[in-house]
Amino acid sequence: MKIQTLLLICTALAVAGNAGAQSAAEAAQARTAAKIAAEKAAAEKAAEEKAAADKAAAEKAAADKAAAAKAAPPAKVYREGVVKVGDEMKETLGRVTDLDKADNGCFLTLRNEKNNEIIELGKMEFCTQKPSLKGKKVELEYRMETIQASSCYGDPKCKKTETVPLIVAVKVLN
Repeated sequence: MKIQTLLLICTALAVAGNAGAQSAAEAAQARTAAKIAAEKAAAEKAAEEKAAADKAAAEKAAADKAAAAKAAPPAKVYREGVVKVGDEMKETLGRVTDLDKADNGCFLTLRNEKNNEIIELGKMEFCTQKPSLKGKKVELEYRMETIQASSCYGDPKCKKTETVPLIVAVKVLN
């Protein structure tokens, strides 16, 4: 509303200048002011539209995440230390030997009780948490989660996704 009022005032000044009430310099100033006011109004409108689009995108992402959480049941215990996630069997106990950031999460390298090396994908936060999980004996919790596809190579503009067994929680045992 304020911008429309400003535009009307500027337009009135420009018209009055054309009628001879103002000098040529004043008329030029009025036209310049009207142009600046119009550009400002357009910029404000674009900012409002962008804010509305960002809010809608955030709401959609939150709704998608909530729907995914409801749709992804927790892993089923197969036997002590092993769960079935989707169609895959995953070990839940081990000692973390390495953490590597990836484009779509954090790769945890573990050694199980038989000293076999296991590499699993988890949430990115596991690579950055303090204190580090490296060297700790842990119990893992998995769930099928939708993440950005590895074929995107971390490009935020890429919208491809894949559903994978993902480590969603880590409990330190020692």
